[in-house]
Amino acid sequence: MKKMKKIRSSHNNLLNYFIHDKRDLSPAYVRSCEKFLKEISAKHQAREDIIYEENERLLDRSSKLQAPSSKLQATSDKRQATSAKRHEKDTIVK
Repeated sequence: MKKMKKIRSSHNNLLNYFIHDKRDLSPAYVRSCEKFLKEISAKHQAREDIIYEENERLLDRSSKLQAPSSKLQATSDKRQATSAKRHEKDTIVK
């Protein structure tokens, strides 16, 4: 069996990690990539937890507000009062 040459990889580039077999990559490169992927996964999870907690807090606050009543309000036949008084000649005086 022919031994394959190790793939040369930059530690700032994840392309080789995804397109080559891990056995063909240097162990230090694989560890570096896996460490990076774990870090961004943890940061993403922490961000999701913060968003979830914030949404829960907002939902809890909104549920404490009074819900609108489903009862219909009765209509009134009374005339609305006006702030202007009518003068003798039907002119409005404020």
